[in-house]
Formats: sequence, structure tokens, C-alpha cells
Amino acid sequence: MSRIREVRSLAPAEIDVMWTLFARHYEDVTRETFEQDLAPKQHVILLREAVSRQIVGFSTIEVDRRHVGGRDIVSIFSGDTIVERRYWGTRALHRAFFRYVMALKLASPTTPVYWFLITKGYKTYLLLTRNFPEHWPRHDRATPPWQQAILDDLATRRFGDAYDARHGVLRLADSGHGRLRAEVAPIDETLAHDPDVRFFVERNPGAPRGDELCCLGRVGVGLAMQFGRKQLARALEGA
Repeated sequence: MSRIREVRSLAPAEIDVMWTLFARHYEDVTRETFEQDLAPKQHVILLREAVSRQIVGFSTIEVDRRHVGGRDIVSIFSGDTIVERRYWGTRALHRAFFRYVMALKLASPTTPVYWFLITKGYKTYLLLTRNFPEHWPRHDRATPPWQQAILDDLATRRFGDAYDARHGVLRLADSGHGRLRAEVAPIDETLAHDPDVRFFVERNPGAPRGDELCCLGRVGVGLAMQFGRKQLARALEGA
């Protein structure tokens, strides 16, 4: 089960569990950097085991409003995200995130809303490509100029010189942000032929050492329709 909480409502013991979970899946990370990343976030999605109520996954969220290219936008930034391996198949965290972003869109119907994602792992990139009809960068077409301007603006404001605009990646390996442990998301031969996975590897060859690909997903009608179709298909499969 999942629940959205305000970060300021977290108890010290809950933050301890989140840190332990995060450090178990990432190398070259520090508690200080983890807490610095958590502090400015407004919300966190906590994934708990149904019986024990133990935290088995989480994703942090920060919402910002910016003026880019003559237009106002709402950006949703995902910070640290991790789920215990034995719960990789659950969709509770994904559903909670979808509800969160759609609520923001409903609150700002005339303002473009985007998910700003940075990822050092292909699994998170696939979460974007499989669920957001409008997303960038992507293997089948170039990023439009305005969306590229949004990406560049968000990444530069947040990460400064660590952002390599030419390649669209963040080089944070020496800043305590860490890298995925090799056993967390290995790419087997079957995955290597997936066009999205192949694109991610080609665009972010430094992922094993901690480089992060900067991505953007548009929150709108297309996302709602695609999510609804998937939910209906799963319901019919279980009927």
C-alpha cells in the first residue's frame, strides 16, 4: 500500500528506514547528501508492506512554478526513489504518483505541467516511456525546441555546472549522489534489444558511474487516457 505524506511530517525513525533502504541499493552515497536532497521536497510517497507496515519503497517530490520561454509552467521533480527488489512488481507507488500529478494538472488546467526526471537507471526511464505518451528525450524523434529549453532551464537552475547540456546528462558521481549497485538493474540480452533501453544506454553511457539522464514528461489528457486504458486492461485480465 502507498500513501502520500508531507516531508515535514516524517518521523526520524521513518527517515532512518528510508536512508537504510536507499543505501542498500546505491553505492558512494552519504547520509548528509540524502538528507540535503530530502529537505526541499514537499511530499514523499511511502510504499509499505501491507501486514508489517514496514517501509519498502519511497519517492520524493518537489513542485515548482517557473517562467520558461515566455510561458509559465509547473514542474514536478522526482528526487530519490527506490523500491525493495521483492516489491518491484507492485504498482501502488506508480498509482499514487499518477494521482498526485493529475491532481496538480487539474489545479492548473491552463498551465503546462511537466514531470522533470533525472535517472541513472533504465527502469526509471522505462517508467517514463511506458506511461507518458509525450516524453523526451526519446529514440524515435528529436526533442522539440521548447521542451529542450525547459529541460535545459530546469537542469541548469537545479544543478548548475554539473549539467552537460550538449549530452543532456548530469555528472554527479563525485558529489555524493552515488550510483546504482551493479546487481540492482542489470541489462540482459533481451533488454538490450529494447529500443528504449538501448537509447538510454547510448544517451547515458556514464550511468554505471552515476551520470543521470535528464528527462521530461508532459502531464495531460494523453497521460490520463493511457493510464486509464492500462488500468482497464489489468482489471479485465483479473476478471
